[in-house]
Amino acid sequence: MSVDPIEFIKIPDYQKIKQNFLHELTLASKNKPSSIFFFKHHLPDHSLLTKGIVQGIVIGGTNYILSTEEITSKGIRKTLKKTTGILPVLATKQILIDFLGKHLDPRADAIGINFGFPLQAYTGVNGEIDGKLAHTTKEHAFKGLLNEPLGPLIKDLFLTKYGRIPLVSVANDTVCLTLSGDGTEVGSFVAGTGFNMCLILQDKNKKILVNLECGNFNKFTPTPILQKIDAESEVPGGQLFEKAISGKYLALYFNEKIKELNLSFSAISTSQELSELSHTNHHDVAGDLARAIITRSAYLVAAAIAGVYEFYDKPQSFTLIGEGSLLWDGWNYHENIQKQLVQLGLPQDTVTIKHIKNSSLKGAFGLII
Repeated sequence: MSVDPIEFIKIPDYQKIKQNFLHELTLASKNKPSSIFFFKHHLPDHSLLTKGIVQGIVIGGTNYILSTEEITSKGIRKTLKKTTGILPVLATKQILIDFLGKHLDPRADAIGINFGFPLQAYTGVNGEIDGKLAHTTKEHAFKGLLNEPLGPLIKDLFLTKYGRIPLVSVANDTVCLTLSGDGTEVGSFVAGTGFNMCLILQDKNKKILVNLECGNFNKFTPTPILQKIDAESEVPGGQLFEKAISGKYLALYFNEKIKELNLSFSAISTSQELSELSHTNHHDVAGDLARAIITRSAYLVAAAIAGVYEFYDKPQSFTLIGEGSLLWDGWNYHENIQKQLVQLGLPQDTVTIKHIKNSSLKGAFGLII
């Protein structure tokens, strides 16, 4: 049996959400109170290193990635070492220090770190992008690290271990995602376990990267189920838009909805299980519900993109780098974003969402090179 998804979930007013997102973004850009942040990262005037050894580090999510490259005077890059592994729970500052102390490459002249947690912009002594942990999560609490610049911490650790100080630059995952591009894009977004966006602005011929932390956007009416999920979350009242969109919470929405509808399906625990249910070979109520939940998530992302598009005064073409398991693996997710953008008034094919292979690591190196 196949049922119209409208019978399962309340359909938001996407046009109103777009307008409210634009309004909050405009307020944030003017330094006025807003549920969206506007953390500006000023790019250095030139590459921090043109010759030498650079280590790229990706920290966030389930795994970490480490790669060390040598750059010649001719710009040729050679990978010296690359490893990946499971990230420990970073409950304290000391656990992070111990993790980095174990993995920092003593050969490195410079280190670029893609740090997948909320960072407030901070500029280092060499003009490099740096950041202070803006807030913590229940799992990765980073106790003792809040509001401390990460670059000097890593430099001190390197000095203690190896007797010298490398260049260090740190930024969050959306800033690094933006840096993985070729410069033709206007920004980036992540739609996966979480949700966030980064924009590129021009100021006197200089590029500024703006981390929006827009998962915190809250100018919409949450459904009763979202209210329940929020109340039981690790940070009630925070990251409300992310809780409506991201894979971390969609499985919870499915579980609550099957209880509300008195459906005899087993609860699920991951967005991967939700995606499996959404596959077109599941012609049942569970499949329809899963597809409806994933579709609504895509439509909410489209509302945010449309708001950003209007913030940029509706250019003829608009390219964003996109990353995340939902975006590229969710049921018809990319297609539904494009479909909803047209419904929101954007001309067909105005927005291009670009996929870049190994973007996390490329962004980490992009902080230095």
